[in-house]
Amino acid sequence: PTQDEAAAAREALDQLRFVLEELAERTQQVFAATRIDGLTYSEAADALGISDSSVQKHLARAVLHVMRRMKPL
Repeated sequence: PTQDEAAAAREALDQLRFVLEELAERTQQVFAATRIDGLTYSEAADALGISDSSVQKHLARAVLHVMRRMKPL
């Protein structure tokens, strides 16, 4: 990637971190487990001690929040 592309990617990552920090801690944990660590809903539920449906609800909340808060690149 060019310097401009790398800078834009760093800016987007910084913005994503900021937006994720606005979420409740459990929602952040679910997002990280499923989207960063690559766990399935079931694996994330077991790891966090919650139900599969709770994982789905937290993830839906996180994704909706990120979509609303992230400015277009």
